[in-house]
Amino acid sequence: MNKPLRTKHLSKSARRKLEAEAVSPVVRLKAEAGQAFVEADYKRARDLASQALMFEPDNATLHAEIASSFMQEKKYELALKHLMGALKLEPLNPKWLSAIGTILFLMDRLGDAVGFFETVYQLNPENAMNVSRLVQSQMNLCDWSVYDDQKNKLRILDNDPANGDPFTTLLYVDDGGFQKKRVVSKTKKKATISERKVTRKFDRTPVAGRKIRVGYFSCDFFNHATMFLMARHFELHDRDKFEIFIYDYSEEPDNVMRQRVLRSADCYRQIQGRKDEDVAVLAREDGLDIAIDLKGYTKDARPAIFGFRVAPVQISYLGYPSTTGMPTMDYFLADAITVPKEGRRHFSEKILYMPNCYQVNDNSRQYPETRPTRADMGLPEDAVVFCSFNNHNKVSPVEFDIWMDLLKQVDNSVLWFLAASDIVRANILKEAEARGVFADRIVFAGRCSTPDHVARLSLADIFLDTFACNAHTTASEMLWSGVPVVTKPGEQFAARVAASIVSAVGCPELIAETDEEYHALALRLATQPEELQALREKLKANIATTPLYNTEQYVRDFEALIEKAILRYDNGLKPDHLSLAEGKV
Repeated sequence: MNKPLRTKHLSKSARRKLEAEAVSPVVRLKAEAGQAFVEADYKRARDLASQALMFEPDNATLHAEIASSFMQEKKYELALKHLMGALKLEPLNPKWLSAIGTILFLMDRLGDAVGFFETVYQLNPENAMNVSRLVQSQMNLCDWSVYDDQKNKLRILDNDPANGDPFTTLLYVDDGGFQKKRVVSKTKKKATISERKVTRKFDRTPVAGRKIRVGYFSCDFFNHATMFLMARHFELHDRDKFEIFIYDYSEEPDNVMRQRVLRSADCYRQIQGRKDEDVAVLAREDGLDIAIDLKGYTKDARPAIFGFRVAPVQISYLGYPSTTGMPTMDYFLADAITVPKEGRRHFSEKILYMPNCYQVNDNSRQYPETRPTRADMGLPEDAVVFCSFNNHNKVSPVEFDIWMDLLKQVDNSVLWFLAASDIVRANILKEAEARGVFADRIVFAGRCSTPDHVARLSLADIFLDTFACNAHTTASEMLWSGVPVVTKPGEQFAARVAASIVSAVGCPELIAETDEEYHALALRLATQPEELQALREKLKANIATTPLYNTEQYVRDFEALIEKAILRYDNGLKPDHLSLAEGKV
């Protein structure tokens, strides 16, 4: 009988050598590949896993690990090839099926991705991440079978709130409590770990008697909807009272919009490629008083940066229309319509209340000189044009039922619908036909440049809003073009934005409280041309006289509000709901 290997008397290096020799080559290769992956040396990880695969050619996990390394480098075709290898070995493994669906989703092959996600939904229905991706894919296709078992899918997501994309469910269901539970669970552990790594103390002096340092964090400093709203905001900051820092983690090439923001800033930091913790250290070295996150959980966001507490006051603003759920995010900027008192329970942050609308707009934007005709856009010249220029994934059967009924009740009317892909257009036409509406009553609009898009907006007669997630930037652009926006506020912030916007332009009569009122209001405007024309003229006149496009006043109010937040911090007080009005909010 062999005696056990005794290594206590050996040096550490000798002991490690003996232990390494006792380990099989394939085990050692797997371990080294795993370590290389952790160190982000994906090529080495791939090479080591490939060597291990020579010993174990039927090891599906090794195929998947090679695929994962390619995914990290966004080499999706190669990742797909190796995952197919894993699937060939284990055809019913939900892990490989869901991973293939994810790659196809990232490659914008949504129709193919849905099939894989649906298969996993049958094999492993409680997989919340898979359900989230299935919902997102189907909504992006206007495949409304996603609503057939909505309650069950929401149950699965609710049982495992940490998994899945928070933004997707904002479009899928109007439920502020549901959204908060998901993001709090998703971020709590990471935020807590991050906060432990960095002291809460800041080496700074109070802001009284000096400039307040404000840092904006985003990857959208280019021709993005957020910058179309905000560019003038940066230009109007009071430079005698504020120092503006920009932290940009975009991979976009230099562009006109970024240059406009740069000219308005005191300091520009390109942080793309830096680790979250390193960004936090940089921001602390810059001595920020206030850090403003413009992304939340939208595409390419980096909320973990704020888990490291980069500034004494941290604010979620504009980019993400819901709570972040982060214990280190102090405030969320809103207004009394988007977050009424009863809506505060859906936020982990305290609310900074703007006196009018939370949304900023750029009043220096020039309206395009050249405008298309209805004929150019394929629209009937004398028709009533209902318009849906929200992203098509915001549209649900509930609104669509109303829209189709309007088309049936209003002779010589069409729905102008924004959708670029053939599969989305086919699905919308199928849904229209199922409701007794012929294809010629739907006119599709494709994607185009922002100037060309804005130039065509005034061709519409009435904009029909979506419910769970309203028009945001699109709403203010439609109103700026003189087109009434018929909206119905819901419960969550994302469902109340358009009501705030139409109120800020002095047209609260465009707000309906129920589905029936929404239908009746749109029908009345469509069948009463004199009332519709009077409303369009009112809108055009109000742009110059109401708060929505008064960027100068907006920025002064914004500055006063964030100054109030940092002064509260300097006075040793915890964050609280704040407004510019006197007394308790």
